[in-house]
Amino acid sequence: MMMLAFAPTGSESAGDNSPAVVSIIIDDIGYRLKQDRQMIELPGKLTYAVLPNGPKAKQLANYAHQLGKEVILHMPMQSTLGAVAEKGVLEVDMGEKEVVNALREAFSKVPHAVGMNNHQGSLLTRHPGHMAWVMKEMAKKDYFFIDSRTSKQSVAEKIAKEQRVRVLRRDVFLDHDVDMSSIKAQFNELIKKAKKNGAAIGIGHPHPETIAVLKELLPTLELQGIVLEPISYQFQQQATQLVLH
Repeated sequence: MMMLAFAPTGSESAGDNSPAVVSIIIDDIGYRLKQDRQMIELPGKLTYAVLPNGPKAKQLANYAHQLGKEVILHMPMQSTLGAVAEKGVLEVDMGEKEVVNALREAFSKVPHAVGMNNHQGSLLTRHPGHMAWVMKEMAKKDYFFIDSRTSKQSVAEKIAKEQRVRVLRRDVFLDHDVDMSSIKAQFNELIKKAKKNGAAIGIGHPHPETIAVLKELLPTLELQGIVLEPISYQFQQQATQLVLH
C-alpha cells in the first residue's frame, strides 16, 4: 500500500484555489433508532460511526449506506475510567489474538464500514503494543483510522503511520457540552480551523441539540467557502497531492 503524506488537504496547503474541507463524524450510532435515523437523514456528506454491539447497529449502518452516507466502525476501547460499558471492548489485559478477534468481530457487525475511530479509549490508545496489533489488522484490510483524541497522550496516530495505515485526527468535539449555544460555538471553531489549515474534522453525537444545530448550520457552509465531505475524501485528496507533488 502506498504511504501517504499527512499534510492538510485544503487550499492553503495545496497552493491552489480549492475550498476548505470540513468532515463531520457522528459517533455512537446504533442504540437510539429514532434519533439516529434523524441524524442520518440530515442533508450532506456526514460520516456515521456505528457501535458494533448496538441493537440497531446493522440496521442503521445499512440505512446510512442506502442514503449514500459513509459508515465507519466506532470501536469500543478501554478508558482511564475503567472498562467501557460495552461488549467487545478492547482492553489492556488482552493479548494480540484477543484484540484481533474482537476487532474482526466488530467489523463483521457494521456492514459497509470503510474505516474506524475509537469509542473512548483514553487508556488503550496510550499503549503502543495494543495499537500496533490494531493497526496491523487495519492495514491488512486497507481501512483508515481516525484518532478521536480522547487522550492527549494517545499514540494511535503515530503507530498507524508506522504500520502504513491511513490516519487523521479529530480537531473539534462539537457537543462535549450538550447545549445549543456551545455546539454552535464549536461548529464555528471547526470552520475556523478548516479555513486556517485547509481541512478539519469534527465529531458529534446524535443528541437532539446536535441534530438541531446541524440542521440549521450545515446549509451555511457553502456560503462560507467550505465544502462538507466524508472522511474518505480527505484521504483521496492526500493521495492526489502526493501524486501532484
